[in-house]
Amino acid sequence: MAFFEAAKIEKKLTQTPIAMKKIFLTLLASVFSLSAAFAQHFDDYFIDRTLRVNYFHIGDHQSESMEIHHYTAGGVWSGTRSFLIEPNFYGDIAIEVFDSLTNKLIYSRSYSCLFTEYKTTERAKTEVARMEECVNVPFPKKTVRLKFTSYDRKRNSEVLYDGYYNPRTTPTQPMKKEYKVMTLHKGNTPGKAIDILFIPDGYAKKDKKVLKHDMKRFASYVMNCSPYKDMASKVNIRAIEGYSEQSGITQPQNNIYVKTLLNCAYNALDLDRYLMCLGVWNMHDVADDAPYDAIVIICNSEKYGGGGIYNFYCTVYNHGDYPDYVIVHEMGHLIGGLADEYYTSDVSVQDFYPAGIEPVEPNVTTLVDFDSKWKSMLDKSTPVPTPEVKKDDPNFDRLGVYEGGGYVAKGVYRPALHCTMHQIRYNDFCPVCHKVLEEVIDYYAK
Repeated sequence: MAFFEAAKIEKKLTQTPIAMKKIFLTLLASVFSLSAAFAQHFDDYFIDRTLRVNYFHIGDHQSESMEIHHYTAGGVWSGTRSFLIEPNFYGDIAIEVFDSLTNKLIYSRSYSCLFTEYKTTERAKTEVARMEECVNVPFPKKTVRLKFTSYDRKRNSEVLYDGYYNPRTTPTQPMKKEYKVMTLHKGNTPGKAIDILFIPDGYAKKDKKVLKHDMKRFASYVMNCSPYKDMASKVNIRAIEGYSEQSGITQPQNNIYVKTLLNCAYNALDLDRYLMCLGVWNMHDVADDAPYDAIVIICNSEKYGGGGIYNFYCTVYNHGDYPDYVIVHEMGHLIGGLADEYYTSDVSVQDFYPAGIEPVEPNVTTLVDFDSKWKSMLDKSTPVPTPEVKKDDPNFDRLGVYEGGGYVAKGVYRPALHCTMHQIRYNDFCPVCHKVLEEVIDYYAK
């Protein structure tokens, strides 16, 4: 695939000290408790603009590194100004921004990426990946220290980069305004709402009417689904009016190649339905014409597919069955850091939830540290684990701890017997997933 750089792998094992999850979370809690202190200090350190760090993520199943390629000065900062230190830390990568003079932490954000999933695949044992990634931070007034840390599924940490950015001397590319922006739903001003941005891919000029219709259609799918419809004043949805050279989406496994705006393609990580974007830098360049916290790519294709990665982006196909379900499911990954709760479908990842480790995703547990999950939401009479019942049983809707989730049938547990993260059910997030999404929307709106 286009984002892989094949190479022979040397059998060299590098290990980092294992940090127990409880210790890890305790340290994070002490850091996140400082967020209130930063709540009123955005203007002390940043201007109303976005700095994007564009880099390559390089590695295989045993090792990884990053190589900064360039910086971009983007549009206005649409993220939260009240809570500059992220409270959840569901991601596999952390970007931390420090004041260079005092070494004070002034901004942090976690996110996940396709590389993290790639590391667990069979391909990663024989090939080295070189993938485009980037992250947005508020544009600093003065020199700052940037630190990138990677966490594996066992929460071992490795610093990938630690260096400085000087807004006066570091070469930084300007943004280019190229595209019209459609406003599909306006709840509040940027910074007082979560700003969701749709980008179309595979729509040629001849598909103009279809594009506009689809952007409105998918906005309705989001806004008719809870909790978005219940928090409409805290949600903004816009769309880029951007056209591709050709109609359709690339399907490498069927020898179909299409020239599109974002170069999206099926068969990512050798999984037929996994539809992802192969040009992340370009994707953000296109997005710069609008405020955004979350990017959703609407792909012009009849083939079932999609994908979603926490604080990264998500994709959905536009025709065929269940696009309403697919977009809200993938947005569950994108903005909520929610895990897949199914375990019967084929996936490429292997050992994604190691034994003896509590997953970071809020809607699955291995019971290693269930106290940190939805235990407080359970009725005291609910057994843990909870036995499954049939649909006609009065307890079918009961919140519990049901075995099977996170791609495996044993050892990983989910909160409910039915949920949009578990099976094809539109507008049916279980109470745990619903609560997580509500908290995220509130986070961006404050």
